[in-house]
Order: sequence, then C-alpha cells, then structure tokens
Amino acid sequence: MEIKLKKEIKILIISLAASAIFIFIGIWSRDLGVMGNSIILSTFIIVGPQIFFRHQTHKTLKEIETRFPTFLRDVVETIRSGMPFHQAVILNSNIDYGKLSPHVKKMAHQLSWAIPFDKVLDYFAGRVKQSKKLSSALRTIRESFKSGGDVISTLESVADSMTMVEESEKERKSLLSQYVILMYAISFMFIGIVIAINRLMIPIFQVATESETGGSVFGGMGGMGLGLSNPCSQATGFGYTVCGIFNTISSALGTGDVFEAKNIGAYYVSLFFLMSIIVSFCSGIVAGQISENSMIAGIKHSVIMVSCVVGAFYILVYLKLLGV
Repeated sequence: MEIKLKKEIKILIISLAASAIFIFIGIWSRDLGVMGNSIILSTFIIVGPQIFFRHQTHKTLKEIETRFPTFLRDVVETIRSGMPFHQAVILNSNIDYGKLSPHVKKMAHQLSWAIPFDKVLDYFAGRVKQSKKLSSALRTIRESFKSGGDVISTLESVADSMTMVEESEKERKSLLSQYVILMYAISFMFIGIVIAINRLMIPIFQVATESETGGSVFGGMGGMGLGLSNPCSQATGFGYTVCGIFNTISSALGTGDVFEAKNIGAYYVSLFFLMSIIVSFCSGIVAGQISENSMIAGIKHSVIMVSCVVGAFYILVYLKLLGV
C-alpha cells in the first residue's frame, strides 16, 4: 500500500535527516565550536522551511478571505436568476477566484455527486479551519441553510460583513504603517549605536588589553584601571562553544580571530552582530503583528531587516567603520 505524504511532511523529514547529519558531524569532530555551529545550523534547517510554509499558508488564507465575499455575491446573483443553490455553486466554479478556485471546484464536484450542501460546507470549513473569519461565515451559512431561512439575505449579509472587516483591517494597516516604519528605523538606529560604540569604546578596550598583557608602554596601569580582557582568550566549556560561534562570525566578516587575547575588537564586533540580528528579527515580528495582526506575517519584515543588517555589517567592515 502506497503512503502519500504532504509536501510539508516530506520537507520536515528531509530537514530532520540533514540536521541529524550536521549534529553527527559536530559530535564526531569533538570540537565544541564546530558542535555549536552544527546545532545552530540544524535549528535553522528545521525551523526555516516550517516558517516558510506557515507564511505561505497565512498568505493563501488571506487571499481566500478576500475572494470569498465576491464568490458569495456571484452565487446570490445566479440564484436570483432562477437557478437552484447547488447549480449556482457549480456554475460559478468556472470563474477564477485565485486561491479560492480549487475549493470552489471541489465543492462543485461534491455537489455534483449528490453530497448534501451542509456536508459540503463542513468539508470546506475543515480545509480552512485556521481562518476564524471563514469558519464563522461558513457556520452562519450552514445554519441558515439547515433552518430553511432566507439564504440569499444571509449570503449578502455575510459578504457585506466580511467586506467591512477587510476594509477596516486595511484602514488599520494604513494608520499603523508609521509604526512599521518605526520598527525599521529602530534596526538601523541600533546599527548606528554599534558604530558609535565600536569607534569610541573598542580602542579603549584594546589599549587596556595590551596593558594587561604587557604590550603597553604604560606598564600595567591601564589594565589595573579597567580590568578588561578578551573573554574568549581563556574560554572553556560552554563559553568556548559560544566563542566558537563568535569566531565563525568574525571570520565571515573578516575581523580576525576572537581567540587572540589582543583581538578584543573581533569579539565585540561578533557580539554586536548577533545583537543586531536579534533586534532586527524581533522588530520584524512586531511589525507584522502591528500591520497584519499576525506574527507569522512578520517573518517577511524580519527577513528584510536581517538581510539589511548583514549587508550593512559587511559594508561597514569594508569601510573600516567596524572592526577597529
């Protein structure tokens, strides 16, 4: 017997297999830095595709919600021309409703097989159960059909209600767009703060580190005054794993080896880079929640912000504004 798996399940299985390989490589290497990097990479391999599929599902449901009132109005017009309810659905299944069209065609096929209309609505509601608006609308239509009420008025009311909700969401989105811009501004402001800290503080840290290691003409006074040293120069255990991640970032950015005692600048640039990525990702999630009332929708903002941050860091390192 052939077992058919959904595309999401197949991708998840492949992701788990690839993650297991990376983790095995990390364990086999017996290097904490490699092990830490393999765990992070495995996490992205598993989480990344799932976030993508969630975002695609959310996008599809939004389009179905937008198209559904148009479909209801077309059905109402067809019924008013004297056609029975099920024939009206079958006739309108030939119209293009975007992402809603496959569901309409499936309803038309089920009705042509003499499946009761309330059962057809139940099947449709099961396929779009993640949308509260569609579930509520279909439940209202089903109850009206079963009770023998004025179905045409119900369909018109449901279509008008969904349209009003859609318009109010668009109005709310336009009013809150300035706050979305603010989230983007926060990400770039944080990069500006990182540049300021890098240019002003890191040279002081380096002088202090050189003083502690005897590399300064002032002897040990600088080190005694600030008490600063490279945290990765003598890291062990979990700290060594974290420093291994920092070293990978520093190597990618071209700022040097974070394990060198005198290269404290590479350590802080890597730390600032990770902090900027976290701030950008969280700002994107907040922007999606504000604009579209969905954290999943914020993934696209997060991807844009994180990409801008990564590109900005490479440019700033190339211009020698970072990595002093």
